[in-house]
Amino acid sequence: MFRAVLIAGILFFAGAADAKPRVTSNTVYYNVSGTSAADIRQELREKGPNGYWAYTNWYVRWTGKCQVSVEIDITLPRLINRGQLPDSFLAEWDEMIVALTAHENRHAEHGLNAAEEIEAANCRRAHDIIDKWAEQDRVLDRETQNGYLEGVDLPR
Repeated sequence: MFRAVLIAGILFFAGAADAKPRVTSNTVYYNVSGTSAADIRQELREKGPNGYWAYTNWYVRWTGKCQVSVEIDITLPRLINRGQLPDSFLAEWDEMIVALTAHENRHAEHGLNAAEEIEAANCRRAHDIIDKWAEQDRVLDRETQNGYLEGVDLPR
């Protein structure tokens, strides 16, 4: 009997270690259509989520049986009047979007890390784990000046 319980326990923990949180990811865009760098900067400030050019929200949930899921929502700008802008500006815009997307993906990774860590901890101290990764979001923005030091900028 003891051996059967031991084997069942090993199988349970092996299965739990292999489990992954369920991930749902959504990217939404808001349109910008200025005809100069100054106009576009203004639109990014006015239309961007929470006063930023882009934003990532992540939500980790778990059940009483420690089934963990994470929902990641990324909001990014989309330039809708490319034909009205000079190629030199478009090249800078495209570089900025690559850097901005990479920055937001780092925030998304924090949400995924939180979910994986909660699952690995069998949902113990889940709120502390979320707080830890939310703080890492703040550290990332502080250390990169909200992505500026990673290339999130446009000409003045």
